[in-house]
Amino acid sequence: MVEPARASQLDFKPHLFGKFLVLQRLAVGGMAEIYRAKVVGAAGFEKELALKRILPARSRDQGFIKMLVNEAKLTAQLTHSNIAQIYECGEVEGAYFIAMELVYGVSMKEMMAAFARASTTLTPEQAIFIVLQLLHGLDYAHRKTDAGGEPLRVVHCDVSPDNALVSWEGELKLLDFGIARAATGLSNYKEGMLMGKLGYVAPEQASIEKPWDHRVDLLAAGIILYELLTHQKPFPKATDVESLVASRKAKVPAPSAIDNRIPRELDAILAHALAWDPEKRYPSARAFADALVDVLFPTPHSAIQDLLGQQMRQVFADRIARQRAARAHDVLVVKVLQHLLEIQQGAGGGAPVVPPASMREVVPIADFEASLGPQSTPVGHGLERPRPKPLRRGLGFWKTTVLALVLAGLAAAGTWAAELWLRPGVLVVTSDPPGARVTVDGRDMAAPTPTVVEGVDLSRPFSVVVSAKDRKSVTVPVEPQLGKLVRRVHATLAGALGAIIVESAPPGAQVQIDEHAAGVTPLTIENVRLDERHRLDLALPGHELDQFVVLPEKDGQRFFRTLAPVHLRGGARPKESK
Repeated sequence: MVEPARASQLDFKPHLFGKFLVLQRLAVGGMAEIYRAKVVGAAGFEKELALKRILPARSRDQGFIKMLVNEAKLTAQLTHSNIAQIYECGEVEGAYFIAMELVYGVSMKEMMAAFARASTTLTPEQAIFIVLQLLHGLDYAHRKTDAGGEPLRVVHCDVSPDNALVSWEGELKLLDFGIARAATGLSNYKEGMLMGKLGYVAPEQASIEKPWDHRVDLLAAGIILYELLTHQKPFPKATDVESLVASRKAKVPAPSAIDNRIPRELDAILAHALAWDPEKRYPSARAFADALVDVLFPTPHSAIQDLLGQQMRQVFADRIARQRAARAHDVLVVKVLQHLLEIQQGAGGGAPVVPPASMREVVPIADFEASLGPQSTPVGHGLERPRPKPLRRGLGFWKTTVLALVLAGLAAAGTWAAELWLRPGVLVVTSDPPGARVTVDGRDMAAPTPTVVEGVDLSRPFSVVVSAKDRKSVTVPVEPQLGKLVRRVHATLAGALGAIIVESAPPGAQVQIDEHAAGVTPLTIENVRLDERHRLDLALPGHELDQFVVLPEKDGQRFFRTLAPVHLRGGARPKESK
């Protein structure tokens, strides 16, 4: 949902769409464009969201619009941490839209492909954890009732890796209830038609005569779990209804026979979940989830998610950096768009004054990024300064605004339209890591990095000090530059380093830290960053591979692990010796 359509960014400009401040184009499809946008309110309120704007040709298709509205109405009733939330559905100047939760991550399908390219594999525990989240979302949807307590009997009908997002933190969000079947008139499911992706469809969905229910979603979840564990499809590929029915009758190879790291308990669970006869499947998503929890126990869930999130951030590091860069200029872009929004809404509480469409756009992002730099991530703060007198919003104001926007767009310095309202100057301060204290010429700024300091006199030299606990402070002198109204300071704060001691019973285990070989237990690992999470892998012949995450807080911290022989299942939680 959030990977920018980079080729289409060249012609994109931040603009207003109704009350939405549209900041970035994320994707373009055959039916809609998806944008990153914000809504703003009183006292600095901001909400970031994804805006799905239907293409003009589709907006004229009443059948499609009905399906869109039904999906929005149905999904808006589902409020769960593992279901992407719908905030609003509406129309602006003939263009329909859905405002929905913005998830920073990728589809499960893309995650699986990227992990394969990067030779990164999920542990069985991680695969279970992902599908557990999917089942929790499905269980909520299947059991959802209306205001009168009557079951909605929602069936997703299209559960697949395409329709599940995995965030950079390892959280899963189920989305796209576009063909969901429900007991209400909101259903978009068409009886007599096979809807959903063939690779994840249950055999009973191909039958017109036989009724079917929520257990088709459970079979799809079982197929996903099988793929995550084995990197293989459980059934032969189907190309039509006939081959679909035949393929679902094929014998499914036991996962543990494909990979001996997979617990044998999962063989029976998946045979249950993938059964041809729905009566032999789990009766509910909760029952399926409970069976998986029994296998997962005693591994702590938090450690699994930490490790999964770390792998997501490693494999998608470039994309995360691009996303951060795309958000870097938001504060200043929002300031300009908010000003235009005030103009749209009119002065004195009267009727809205809507400027022509060509005047609702601002200067291309690229012109502004050159002055700000790709790494800044401002969030807002200010020095005391006199407020400029408000401009009259008459015809003269419009002429002034248009002229200023045009001149800003043509300015070689690329200082952008923010010059209009951010005098005398703006200082953007960022740091790695963020959350550092900032002082400007000895004056403490209340907001930690990343921050925007307004009202700075950029015509004279000054110094910026960036500091953080347990890190070396950085002093950055800033020299005046004629004509610059935006200056950026970035400081990299060297972190504290220390040693950790890793021991195991029995000793002699090969140790990897953050996927780098470190030695054999008992082992002292030097130059480890403290107050940061690190993944440790302990491998000893004849024993289970032990993977866990540690957060060292002091130099010389000790971590002890008991390694389980291969005939025993389960891990051991890290024990700290003080």
